[in-house]
Amino acid sequence: MVRALMASGLPEELSDAGLMPPSRISDYVLPGSALVIEHPRLPVVTYPYEWSYGMLRDAALLVLEVNAMANARGYELQDCHAYNVVFDGPRPLYVDFGSLVPRPLGARGWPALEEFLGSYDYPLRIWADGSEFIARRLVAASEFMSHADYGIYRWPWLRWGGAKSYQVWRKRWFRFRSLSRIPESKIRERLPSPLGNLVCTMQRKGWLPAQDAGFPSLRRKVLRRRRYGEGGVWSDYQNDTAFAATPRLRRVIDLVRQAGVASVLELGGNQGRLSAELLRQGVVRQAVCTDAEERAIDRAYTRTRQQGGRLHTAVLDFINPMTSPFGESPACRLKADAVLALAVTHHILLTQRVPVDRLLRSVAAFSRAHVFIEFMPRGLWDGRRAPPVPDWYTLDWFRKAFSQQFDLRHEELLEENRHLFHGRLRQPE
Repeated sequence: MVRALMASGLPEELSDAGLMPPSRISDYVLPGSALVIEHPRLPVVTYPYEWSYGMLRDAALLVLEVNAMANARGYELQDCHAYNVVFDGPRPLYVDFGSLVPRPLGARGWPALEEFLGSYDYPLRIWADGSEFIARRLVAASEFMSHADYGIYRWPWLRWGGAKSYQVWRKRWFRFRSLSRIPESKIRERLPSPLGNLVCTMQRKGWLPAQDAGFPSLRRKVLRRRRYGEGGVWSDYQNDTAFAATPRLRRVIDLVRQAGVASVLELGGNQGRLSAELLRQGVVRQAVCTDAEERAIDRAYTRTRQQGGRLHTAVLDFINPMTSPFGESPACRLKADAVLALAVTHHILLTQRVPVDRLLRSVAAFSRAHVFIEFMPRGLWDGRRAPPVPDWYTLDWFRKAFSQQFDLRHEELLEENRHLFHGRLRQPE
């Protein structure tokens, strides 16, 4: 079946369209396997619960486009959950080669429609209503949202005894929508003779209603859905039109260049202006911007996609990250040569009251070699005023904690309330 798929030209067509990574039959021999399919390695893997709204929306559009192109070649996607999609910078790619299967002759509809609704459509609808918290946890689950659960969310009156009936009705509705895929022998077995004959006749002539998946309608709904709700406190922090090349940021760029690293990860990077500039100047080959503010990451993703950039983005609280029992931790997947944690430590130490050793260990977990961490001696000072800092919150206190975790290579006062520490991970003894 795989050789037939490769010979069909569909994988090459999907690759040329930028929807799937290129695939080829490898010369490598794996014991117990008839053949090995080779794909290029994608450098950064983010999971659906680390995506912004725009990323999940574009992943949904990708799935619909892949399936439409597969249908034209006599194939279809047999499953389409969001973990089958990986972002290469701002470009979503469908990576589950085994999901492409031959489409039965004369079949209508789509066997993965329910999975599409539960994995993409329902979470996007809930997210568009302003419930980011619920939506991101839905896509993190190992199973997709049921029709009954979505019905209870959408129509609260179903909670008063109607949820079970709604679930039964939806199951029967989707079973009816798949009649065109059921062999006539099974239809006649399950339905009385006159009705079975009628359904079989209508099936052969293509008269059965509601058998098509309605891809154009699904695509229009995904594209037209308006998103409501306000962003967080820092969503608009970098909401300007261009990178602000302040002396402080120019100095950070110079220090990263001197470190000679190939990849950087920004923690608390907001809309990723600095990461994008490091890429633009050729200082690094790979950059990932993360932030706990989903709206900020969504703007970074949208800007990168519109401008044809290469920045990777992810929604991440690096102190308390969301994780999955069936996947790698974000520290394994997003690890970079250098980690930048600029203008975030004062919020974590003073507002969230996270111990400094835990903060520094969390930063170190994402680094292969270098860390660049800013300490704000005046705490939450905004340029005019600030709450008083605790007696223990001093430059010497932070330097001592930093030196216990890293080899201190350089420190420098960049601005009145920006003291940069550059360190390297200690080699195991």
